[in-house]
Amino acid sequence: MGRLYWKFFIFFFLAQLTSVIGVGIAVSIERERDEVVREQMMQLQLEARPHHAFEKQKHRMDRPFKSKHKRWFPLMPIFIGTLASLIFAALLAWYFSKPIKQLRQAFASAANGNLDVRVGDSMGSRRDELSDLGKAFDQMAIRLEALLQSQTRLLHQVSHELRSPLARLQIAVGLARQQPEKLESSLARIERESERMDDLVGELLALSRLESGVIQLEKESVNLDELLQTVVEDARYEGNAKQISINFLPANEANRPSHTIMAQQDLLHRAIDNVVRNALKYSPSQSQVSIHTSVENEQINIIVNDQGAGVANTELEMIFQAFFRGSNTHQADGHGVGLAIAKQIIEAHGGSIVASNLPSGGLSVKITVPKAL
Repeated sequence: MGRLYWKFFIFFFLAQLTSVIGVGIAVSIERERDEVVREQMMQLQLEARPHHAFEKQKHRMDRPFKSKHKRWFPLMPIFIGTLASLIFAALLAWYFSKPIKQLRQAFASAANGNLDVRVGDSMGSRRDELSDLGKAFDQMAIRLEALLQSQTRLLHQVSHELRSPLARLQIAVGLARQQPEKLESSLARIERESERMDDLVGELLALSRLESGVIQLEKESVNLDELLQTVVEDARYEGNAKQISINFLPANEANRPSHTIMAQQDLLHRAIDNVVRNALKYSPSQSQVSIHTSVENEQINIIVNDQGAGVANTELEMIFQAFFRGSNTHQADGHGVGLAIAKQIIEAHGGSIVASNLPSGGLSVKITVPKAL
């Protein structure tokens, strides 16, 4: 039973108990009054009449005595019970109508677009379902406000990301018209910018589907070492262009058992690949990106370390937000969506992803996923 149920129960129980006590007291008082009157009448009769009339008078006094107070007796318990019920009903109505009114006003304000309203503090020291409802409303309002702000920020960031390639497209078209001899280079620029916008739209669509839960995971047994080896081979091809080496030892070379997890392979591949590519993007030339795994409490850790500039400590959690760019990453190319997609994929698999700065410099991203039983 909930706490609100017991409060209703106590209110009604006290009302009934007060009525019963009031009726009992009224009956007791009336009975004592009858006894006193009876004794007084008998005493008066004994003092005023001879002894031989005592038996006859006693016989009369044994009959029920009709007092003028008896005509009020049936009304007194009803009056007391009604009064007690009215008092407790008024208290009950006041006790519950106040928070309900506050909740109604809060919902009305939220419906009008005002998400700053809070009702949890106005509940005072209440500890029942109504106070829980008030706290739940506050959490809902905070979440809705954050979502609206996120959507507004996302719209602004998408507009900003699309503005640059669109501007370059317009410039390329203008050059192609004004300088026909540069048509080929202009078409190449148009193609690159079109691919850039297509990639951005594809990433946004994937992120939106992951956040909304539209994608239903089709899990299967995945050999994590083989998956990582595939990611590393692709990353090495990209890293060679920047003279960045990838350090990863598969299970057969590291003399350790291979790890198996339950996951949708293509999504997990994309998440890890995004993290590794992010490390390559922010690593300087002639540096190294290392990837290694470990097992801890039926969880598998995948750790990707780079030797870049790292991230400000205040921005470590924010790098997993869409379109976020760190204070020291303005010159890097990209949309800032890769880590956000990786976070959504890993969390959809029941895992987690966190970032930290290495003492020697660089960023460390730790992916944790459940181990297959």
